[in-house]
Amino acid sequence: MENFEDLKRAVESVEMVDAHAHNIVALDSTLPFISCFSEFIGAKTASDSPNFVNFQVNLNEICELYGSSLSLHAVEESRRCLGFEASAAVCFKAARIAILLIDDGIKLDQKLDIKWHERFVPTVGRILQVEHVAENILEKEAEEGLIDILCGESYKIWGSYVYDFHVILIIDSVFPAGKPVRISNKNFSDYIFMHALEVAKNFNLPMQIHTGLEKDLDLRPGSPLNLPNLLEDKRFTKNRLVILHASFPFLKEASNLSSVYPQVYLDFGLRVPKPNFHGFVSSVKEIMDLAPINKVMINSSGIAFAERFYLGMSRDSYLKYYNNNKPIEI
Repeated sequence: MENFEDLKRAVESVEMVDAHAHNIVALDSTLPFISCFSEFIGAKTASDSPNFVNFQVNLNEICELYGSSLSLHAVEESRRCLGFEASAAVCFKAARIAILLIDDGIKLDQKLDIKWHERFVPTVGRILQVEHVAENILEKEAEEGLIDILCGESYKIWGSYVYDFHVILIIDSVFPAGKPVRISNKNFSDYIFMHALEVAKNFNLPMQIHTGLEKDLDLRPGSPLNLPNLLEDKRFTKNRLVILHASFPFLKEASNLSSVYPQVYLDFGLRVPKPNFHGFVSSVKEIMDLAPINKVMINSSGIAFAERFYLGMSRDSYLKYYNNNKPIEI
């Protein structure tokens, strides 16, 4: 037991590398603070959040952090009394994040720029969201009224076909000027991904693949077992691919992939479900059964609110909750 106490102290004191997070929003953002404790920021179901155990666990943790009574109102009052930046400083200090990498490709109301985060974390870097960059380019090209010419060979990657386009120009009837562009075509996404891999390889940069539970995606064809066509391609064997959220719900498949292919790594931040402590342990065990320990990482997936960063890096909130099992007022 003494050895476990030593391990617990080491885990609680170690500084963290947060390899995937998103921007915090300003105090006057329209995003409701209650969504800080739910899975999806700004989701229409945020009002249902208090009915989930995960919400109660997270709220309990933030109440302990601020030393407030056990209610959402008390947490909001603590944030108001501390002030916006002071409360953010409390969260980041408690999270012990030494390196923070921010994917700023998500559109958020009153999103603060990456530099703003540097006042709380020693080292802050940017994750370039490739599809977001492509969408910005397409919007610009559509405004200029360019024409679409698509042709070339096809390659099978992740269960569908990718076209190696010789010319990429945009039809203004497909991408009307003045309207936001969202890339949803699977073949086109794979085409962009392939060329991004080439760039990443040339600069010796890892490529993160965003996978896992998303409310607006069909996950059924998204098993990582569709990746070997890509992983065995000699052009990409030197790439380093990080599967974010451990490809939930395909945890075991992703774990197996990381054990077979040297270029595959796993990051199980956020999307490993935590309905209860034993369920969390079971999920982590499923990942660790096959994946080499030096290829498994975690991130906070923090977004919009500093409290999310702390919750994403919190070590023992579930133990505290299930030991105390206190009722929570909303």
